[in-house]
Amino acid sequence: MKKLTTKLIVSLITVMLTASFAIADTFKGIGRGNSEEKAVAGAVTNAVDMAVKQMLDDGSYKKHKKKIDGVLKGKNKKLVAKYRQEGDIEFTGAGYEAQVTAEVNMKALEAEINSLGILQEAMGNPRIMILYNPKLPQGGTLGVTYRDLEAFFDNSYGSMVDVFVERGFDVIDKKSAESFAIQVAETHEIDVDVNKAAAYGLKYNADLIVFYQTVGIGKEGYSGGGAKMFLRAQLINPTTSRIISSKDVESQAYAGSLQEALYRAAKDVGGKISNVMIDSIKKNWKREKSGGGTFIVVLDGVDDAEEAVSFRDKLKSYPEMDNTRDRESGGGKTTIEIKFGGSADDVKSAVLKAAKELGWKLKLIRAEGSRSTWKRAQ
Repeated sequence: MKKLTTKLIVSLITVMLTASFAIADTFKGIGRGNSEEKAVAGAVTNAVDMAVKQMLDDGSYKKHKKKIDGVLKGKNKKLVAKYRQEGDIEFTGAGYEAQVTAEVNMKALEAEINSLGILQEAMGNPRIMILYNPKLPQGGTLGVTYRDLEAFFDNSYGSMVDVFVERGFDVIDKKSAESFAIQVAETHEIDVDVNKAAAYGLKYNADLIVFYQTVGIGKEGYSGGGAKMFLRAQLINPTTSRIISSKDVESQAYAGSLQEALYRAAKDVGGKISNVMIDSIKKNWKREKSGGGTFIVVLDGVDDAEEAVSFRDKLKSYPEMDNTRDRESGGGKTTIEIKFGGSADDVKSAVLKAAKELGWKLKLIRAEGSRSTWKRAQ
């Protein structure tokens, strides 16, 4: 039992050390001071400063330098997992100079910078497209006309736009949402595929899509003047067709008539959907914008199976890009999915490198966030 406990403790320590290493990046720093200890401490501080510069653009860093220095003061032990001194400490005549290589805990550093609101300010808010499915779920009966239902979605949409605009978001114009709703209404589909909403978002250059639809509906009260609706709201990355967040939102209202109750419920549910989606955006937008995660590479002019496999395998051979797979092929195109912790620019560089090593000529014809489309010259 004692041996088992010892092994368990060793395993836990190993996991903790591995996790700590995974969130740390290495930076070099040079420090000066009137003592060796102060020179080393200054070098560690400068290494942390280099990590901050990597996290922020140059303009944001310079603008908020004093605030950053203030919030990070005295926190080197919290932010630096460990460091090593490079070479000997030199005496320059005016003082001492030291150089260190430090492992900076990027997660902890990001939390400190986030407390100042700098990252959000630097990134700005995403461009939002609001889409909805105007149809009732199967089995949904409320005794309302299509015009009543149309008014419900129109009012809920308007309420959402008001909230998003008030919170500083750029919302794509209403005509695009109406066009999408009309297309959905003319089909026989009840549940709209996420890929269709994502494709529509790409068409209008949306950064993120808020898509909602009714999943439950019914009357409230005995007089028939109450309406209750359950809606599902999804936050979608149009580039990867990935659902970032999915929430069920309930709305109910009472009035003198069913139509008036629907009108009131629409305004209420629009506010609820907006607030839960904005919370999700705040939690996920940095990750979505940075591109770390899933990347889509479309090769136009490539659909031969052997060529597609050779290109995929070439990408998989590069460091940290081993999680690469074929997504679909046909119609003169091949789509490849890459799960990668780097940036979109890193992926583009890898695509060009793979093409060159295979003797291909590729031209970038479109790039949208984590999705890039390339044309192969014949």
